Amino acid sequence: MIAHPYNMNSIDTLPVVNILGTGVRGAKQLTLEVIDVIRKSSKVLFFPFEKINKNWLENFLNVPDPENLGDLYKEGARDQDNYRRITERIVEKARNFGDTAVLVPGHPQVGVSWIKNLQKLEEKGEIYLNKFDGISSFDTMINDLSRDPLDYGAVILDANRALLYQLHLDPRMDYYVYHICSVGNERTEYSNLSLHNHLNLFKNFLLKTFPPDHKVKLIRSINKNGKQAIVTNCPISDLEKLSDFITVDSSLFIPGTPVEIINNKFLNVLEKSEG
Repeated sequence: MIAHPYNMNSIDTLPVVNILGTGVRGAKQLTLEVIDVIRKSSKVLFFPFEKINKNWLENFLNVPDPENLGDLYKEGARDQDNYRRITERIVEKARNFGDTAVLVPGHPQVGVSWIKNLQKLEEKGEIYLNKFDGISSFDTMINDLSRDPLDYGAVILDANRALLYQLHLDPRMDYYVYHICSVGNERTEYSNLSLHNHLNLFKNFLLKTFPPDHKVKLIRSINKNGKQAIVTNCPISDLEKLSDFITVDSSLFIPGTPVEIINNKFLNVLEKSEG
């Protein structure tokens, strides 16, 4: 059930924005909950992805006049300007139609940066905001790697924030790195991702923690058309060589080094609990 249904008869009613995660394989991964919200919403906006497009929404889910938001991502524009355009369009439609659904690839809280703009509007009391889960690229990455993050310890990392905050990494942890396609670049450059992608800066950052020959893997967890999810791997020293393989949906996996020192006192506690 939508948390705050839009009521045209109430003067106090705020516009409702429902952000719907559609998973990383499009229509195949829509949840029953998300489909239910789509059908109940007065207006549906979407980012085209896999089979999710105007024709599919109209013919398979009977959505009247769904609107494409993809054109609001302007090539070469600053990310923040693109986010502002997207937010303004969503709020405009919500104010006009009331209960508005917005379909986004993946999960609404994993790498969908403009969501923060809507959260601020909700905090100000200008809209109601609901978020509905979708399968994220992190979910599919751990499956593609056959790696349980609880067994190894895992950190989800944004490449730019790691550099900006000068984070100190623990080499024993696994790292799942997002936005490897735009290191040091605040502009949207889909047509030529390598143009201003400063992989050398991220390489130097990693070399403060890991040895040069430590292997990393480039992953595209959309894995469509039968392509392998793990695109390629290389030592950290050759990180720039990944440039030609990186796409907007690429992530970097950095496995942790083996744990050599453990807490023997705590091990004793665990062993005693078995008895």
